[in-house]
Amino acid sequence: IFRYTVVEALARYKDDVMKNGLLVKYWSLWGPVQCLTFGVVPVHLRIAFIAVISFFWLIIFSSVSAKGQKERELECSLEDGVSCRID
Repeated sequence: IFRYTVVEALARYKDDVMKNGLLVKYWSLWGPVQCLTFGVVPVHLRIAFIAVISFFWLIIFSSVSAKGQKERELECSLEDGVSCRID
């Protein structure tokens, strides 16, 4: 978690949002889910419903983050044409 400085973390977040469409995916999933949760799902099943959806959101989020990480690694390996800074 603390592997990156605040500036690096914000840059990574910006990349995920701008290049990988993270916020679009977030709103396209959670907007309808919240409408279903409070409009259709019975009260006693709401926590389980959100838990199941959260599991799938975690998979989506992880794939977006991994995609961004692969792109950053490729950019890094091409900085000087030979190597990459490894922290």
